[in-house]
Amino acid sequence: MSKFVKSDDWDVSAPLGPKSLTWKHFGDIRSMMILGRAGTLQNMHPVLDMALREHSNFFVDPMDRFDRSIKPIHAMIYEPRPAESAATVRDFHKPIKGVDEQGNRYHALDPDVYWWTHVTFYESIIATQEFFGTPLTEAEQRQLVAEGLTWWRLYGMSERPAFGDYESYQRYWAHTLREALGSNSTTDFAANIHRKQVPPPSGIPEPVWRLVRYPVMGIGVWISNATMPPEAREILGWKWTRLDQAAFEIFRRTVRTAWNIAPRRLRYLPDSWAGMQRYHTNPSAYEVPTPTPDKATTQHTS
Repeated sequence: MSKFVKSDDWDVSAPLGPKSLTWKHFGDIRSMMILGRAGTLQNMHPVLDMALREHSNFFVDPMDRFDRSIKPIHAMIYEPRPAESAATVRDFHKPIKGVDEQGNRYHALDPDVYWWTHVTFYESIIATQEFFGTPLTEAEQRQLVAEGLTWWRLYGMSERPAFGDYESYQRYWAHTLREALGSNSTTDFAANIHRKQVPPPSGIPEPVWRLVRYPVMGIGVWISNATMPPEAREILGWKWTRLDQAAFEIFRRTVRTAWNIAPRRLRYLPDSWAGMQRYHTNPSAYEVPTPTPDKATTQHTS
């Protein structure tokens, strides 16, 4: 296996907060359309597959798993005390550890594993805009990657696998897709989730869910396939036809048009919009997190 080599030319002048690109885009409601894609990319990692199988209710109630995961992560960006939200997210993973099928110990807070998950968050911002919005310029993508390093530092974890420059991001993404990911029982479940009798999301009555579950979840799987990187799609063995692509082009244009004409508050997830409104009425409540390497703890290096 070739070794991923990162650059030491990090952009460390990329604060988060209300003026950041992460703030502007992370809460975009269109990101929910590729939630399944992001989750599948994460779970293609063998450690994350094992962690879900041994420690999660993902296979029993995947909608609950998504809801519990997403809210605290969004709180890191849109709540006034991001470091506290980051500690909550990080500490949630502390007990997730064990021994895999090859007899190797694993831990969800292994920096290399956690970093992959983290990178998929800001890569999803790039992908959301590419498929359903206005594609980000290279300069904007560079800024987003730099902000991703600031975001990582909130966790107080080892920076050994981390980077803040765009070239390292590109090499890391290609390297991970090529050499670290695979198809497994978790990704197989996700590909067929519309055929599973999964419980309804919070707020949707059971009778309604029984009627809409298959088409709604089926469309979600189709969108995941449509937006999946070709390398990952090949690993997963997912098929994609010219007819699929033609239908997706119509779908994505429809989504883009609908978002542009929707009221602004409907363009964002409720928690994200609430944070934006909170900042509008009380900007002093928001600190701008700029954690630095010498202040970041390195105790979470399992």
